[in-house]
Amino acid sequence: MEVYESIIVKVIVMLDEVEYDIIYNQKDKDLIYEDLSNIIKIAIDTKDFFKHIYYDQKQKIVLEEIKSDEANRIFEELTECIARGAFLKSILLK
Repeated sequence: MEVYESIIVKVIVMLDEVEYDIIYNQKDKDLIYEDLSNIIKIAIDTKDFFKHIYYDQKQKIVLEEIKSDEANRIFEELTECIARGAFLKSILLK
């Protein structure tokens, strides 16, 4: 569980940095767009992997360590990261 929470924190920090770059024009838009694509990919891959091991495989070790409400929270936070990344991408495309 801690692994996923640390990934979420890292993704949020990266999104904060990209948002700062957008607001203060710190980087070229193409570089920011590439950064966002990578961040969104990390969030999607993490969410897909977590879904696979928690819901699809229902591995005993994972089920013992993670309760359903915790799993739902992980999915919500990863979904929010993906949505925030997509929103920031839309700002760049204006």
